[in-house]
Amino acid sequence: MVKGLVRLIVCALLVTACSTRPTAPPVFDMPAQDPLRDSPAEWLWQSGVNARDNNDLAAAGRYFERALEVVPDSSWLYRELAELRLRQGDPRAAEGLARKALRHAPGDDSYQSALWQLIATARQRQGDDAGAEQARREAEMLLRR
Repeated sequence: MVKGLVRLIVCALLVTACSTRPTAPPVFDMPAQDPLRDSPAEWLWQSGVNARDNNDLAAAGRYFERALEVVPDSSWLYRELAELRLRQGDPRAAEGLARKALRHAPGDDSYQSALWQLIATARQRQGDDAGAEQARREAEMLLRR
């Protein structure tokens, strides 16, 4: 009985030790030049963040989408919505939104690299391994500049 329990504990420890945690997206501050900053839509964005943090993903999406109607050139909002769609299990939408974020992104290499990583994750979840690898190379290239 004791041997069986010890084996069970050892197996559980091995499985736990071999498991990997999903990588969290990098944390950035909103770029100073993003049109969302100090705009009327910033309140909508913050409401979306609060809803997301409370796991109300549908409400978060509505807030982010409304904010984008007010500030359609905000890379930050497109990135927020892309990460949300990925979390909701819609990698195709996440990729499209991340690409829009990239089009509006400021010239910050680390921020753009993070967007390429987001695209890589979305492509991977769509089963596009080659596309994911290409996006990872883009991300790495930006970090080497």
